[in-house]
Amino acid sequence: MRKEDLQYIFHHDKRPEVVHDLGDVDENSTELLITGKTKNIERLKSFSNLTKLWIYKVNQKEFNTILSLVNPKMLFVHELRVEDLSKNTFLKSLSITDFSKLNDIAPLQKNTGLEFLQLSGGIWNTLNINNLQPLRYLKNLTYLCLSNIKVKDESLEPISELEGLKELEISNQFPTEEYARLSVTLPNTKCDRFAPYIFLSSPIVDKDVMVIGKRKPKLNSKVDGEKLQKYEKQFKAYQEKFIK
Repeated sequence: MRKEDLQYIFHHDKRPEVVHDLGDVDENSTELLITGKTKNIERLKSFSNLTKLWIYKVNQKEFNTILSLVNPKMLFVHELRVEDLSKNTFLKSLSITDFSKLNDIAPLQKNTGLEFLQLSGGIWNTLNINNLQPLRYLKNLTYLCLSNIKVKDESLEPISELEGLKELEISNQFPTEEYARLSVTLPNTKCDRFAPYIFLSSPIVDKDVMVIGKRKPKLNSKVDGEKLQKYEKQFKAYQEKFIK
């Protein structure tokens, strides 16, 4: 990822302090973190330089009000108690985490200008959505993160059409065949899951290797050589299915 693109990624350890009252904030601010209880929320329409907005814990009415007042390029939403995902269509970066009521991401297909997208569950809750079909329309995506996510049809095929995708960060929750598919259809995309297995950064007891794919095991690279060869052969066989 280019250095200039890092601004579009939301990092929890770098988020701003929560604003409890917008009446106390400089209107020239470029980044804010607000909640559904933030006072003087109507002042948002005066923040003409705002580009990065973090929203925590809002209901549907509060969410609609906020997005009627501001048009940020980058939006982070966390712990939303809403069902309607409608929002502005000029976003470049969108991060949705711990959104328990979200199961249909169809509205995302209207955001064709999106370049950076994160969809993830929370610490305790998995993000459950029906399918990833809307992602196939986001041709400008260069970065995509799917973490702690369960897709009902278990298909990553829609991502195959994102030829401009430079980096994919994805958890190990899909069938092995789906990762093999993307390793073939997206040869220019950086993703450590495009392999039969990866070495863990921190071994778990005596397990230092994670086999790629849903319900696949963690193994020991020194004593499980034959098993790893079997998974390598299987991954290659899957790849050959998608080579045209």
